[in-house]
Amino acid sequence: MSRLKRLTQSNSKRLEVLGVQDVRDTNETRFLHLIRDRQPVSRTDLVRETGLSPGTVSLVVNRLLRNGFVYQAEEAPSKGGRRAVYLQVNAEKAYALGISIGVHESVYLVSDFNGRILSQRSLLTGKEPEAFLSKLGQEIAAHLKRNYRKSQFRAAGVTAPGLVDRQQGKLVYSPNLGWTHVQVARLLKKSLKLPVYLENDANAAALSELWYGPMEVAAAHSLLFVLVVEGIGTGFILNGELYIGSRIGLGGFGHMQLDSQGPPCSCGNTGCWEALASDDATVAHFLQENPGRAKEIGSVRDLVFFALKGDKAACGQVLRMASLIGKGIRGLAQGLAPEVIVLGGEITEAWPLIEPELRKEIRSGYLIEGISEPKLRRASVDRPGMFGTIPLCLRSMFQNRSKREQEVTP
Repeated sequence: MSRLKRLTQSNSKRLEVLGVQDVRDTNETRFLHLIRDRQPVSRTDLVRETGLSPGTVSLVVNRLLRNGFVYQAEEAPSKGGRRAVYLQVNAEKAYALGISIGVHESVYLVSDFNGRILSQRSLLTGKEPEAFLSKLGQEIAAHLKRNYRKSQFRAAGVTAPGLVDRQQGKLVYSPNLGWTHVQVARLLKKSLKLPVYLENDANAAALSELWYGPMEVAAAHSLLFVLVVEGIGTGFILNGELYIGSRIGLGGFGHMQLDSQGPPCSCGNTGCWEALASDDATVAHFLQENPGRAKEIGSVRDLVFFALKGDKAACGQVLRMASLIGKGIRGLAQGLAPEVIVLGGEITEAWPLIEPELRKEIRSGYLIEGISEPKLRRASVDRPGMFGTIPLCLRSMFQNRSKREQEVTP
């Protein structure tokens, strides 16, 4: 039985928890991903790929066609029977606006409905959140007016590190940014005149793997994404849905304590995972031991560059970072038991170097190779938190469609 079929059956068992509409949206998103990955693709191909019945496939495809998410392209050559019709994603259905707020740099980008990036710009993140977000909103609005005057935008997906209140679109607390109770959605909406959906950057990174990753990963029952940037965050996908727990949700595993005698963390505690293994912590530790190299080493990307060239000190620091990341992942893997663990961040550019170290640290008496040890892989995109803004924006179209359908249902 295929993974997608098992996923669909698993979703059907969750109706009491999610509701029929939620399961339908999840399955439509899965099919959209599959069509985008294989396009042009026929319904017969979808039946073969998913293992679902022709009737079930037609039901989902017809909903996608009816809502304009996909369209029927040219007919396939006949092999003696009925000619198959190819399906493709309607790239012009709507454009997505993504905004990634980072500790040092923020990025905004535009994509079509296929998820193809059409434009991307970056700027330094300001220290005063309200002034910065107002300026950012105005700059983006001018960019859209100048370059996408005739394009249709339905929403903006925004990510930031820290605790977010999704309902209010508010960044509740971000120790790395130093922002508290910032009305991100309201401030951006003033200039953009669009619905704004705010999400934690690590959760969005997990969504990026569903959208841009291979189908075998996207169809996994459970996926843990570990995002290592200025801090460390985690996103957890369960049955194709982002699991967020409470309103301000999951994702703060970067602040679990690994060493009670460790360095101070931005959250106020000591020895947290991100205080030991994040990009900023790693670079700071390297420069503490090698103060004369501050001009050439300013980022983990620099460390990776020198490590891959055989620089002994840089290589040692990269492996130390991998070891600490692996120790944290081991604890999460033992508790959450994900099928797949995905690591994202600049450190993954040294994947041939760090993968053996990660696997050595993750393996334990509880996580047994070939039995309970999860699959480990690097992220499918180089900046997953940024790319995650696109599916965050596009999936809102399904949710808004569902709300409209519910409103007209007697």
